[in-house]
Amino acid sequence: MSDDTANAGLAGVNATVADALALNALAVIGVMDAHDGASALLRSSRGQIARVHVGDEAFGVRITAIGADQILLTDRWGRTQTLALPQS
Repeated sequence: MSDDTANAGLAGVNATVADALALNALAVIGVMDAHDGASALLRSSRGQIARVHVGDEAFGVRITAIGADQILLTDRWGRTQTLALPQS
């Protein structure tokens, strides 16, 4: 095995955080700032992934704000919730 292959395997192990996400709930798995504005990646409790922008609706919630490490959601009853990126 070459050093590059060994390092790639080690990087994969180090980049994986066990139980970082609650798989049975909506979670934010990424936040990006691109030419079309801030966006976030959401993972549903069913494993579906959606890229969303402020004002979008996904998985029954409306995205009201996207920050550097969290997003603000509003559900259909008007309740607000904050989802943060998993901590490493």
